[in-house]
Amino acid sequence: MDLLKGRLAQKPFVLGVTAVYLAGIAAHALLSGELVARAGLWRFIVVETALIAIWLMLHVRRLNDAGQGPATAIGIAVVYILSLALFLMLLAFFTNPNAVAASNAESVVDDGSAGIPALFLLGILFKPDAGVFMTMLKGMIVLAFLPAGISLVFSVHTAIRSRV
Repeated sequence: MDLLKGRLAQKPFVLGVTAVYLAGIAAHALLSGELVARAGLWRFIVVETALIAIWLMLHVRRLNDAGQGPATAIGIAVVYILSLALFLMLLAFFTNPNAVAASNAESVVDDGSAGIPALFLLGILFKPDAGVFMTMLKGMIVLAFLPAGISLVFSVHTAIRSRV
């Protein structure tokens, strides 16, 4: 059975996509210092890969139901994968996961953001430092998080399309 074939009505699509987004938010707990020290970033990468595949399947099926092609959903998934790679590079730049393993599994982020690196990176956006390199860093952080917003808007747009 081809997972990208078939149709999906609005209500099951909304329920499925909501579950995927909630699981994606919960997946950031896999980036806590203790878990990264034990297994590195691999658990997070595997979970995100599975969530992207499920997200893509749901959207392609819903687009099929609405009489649309899958190209937009595939494009957004690819851009999201690239932004995830940028997010992980920014995370590695700021946290050095190898140093965490050597420091007896202390928190990845030391600024009190409860070990949630996404909050740490978003916190950088609101710091008053406006130097050239800090401005470039803030731009990269915005680029890393922008596809998540785009995918959310696309999900809402896909959900409200009428059936063919």
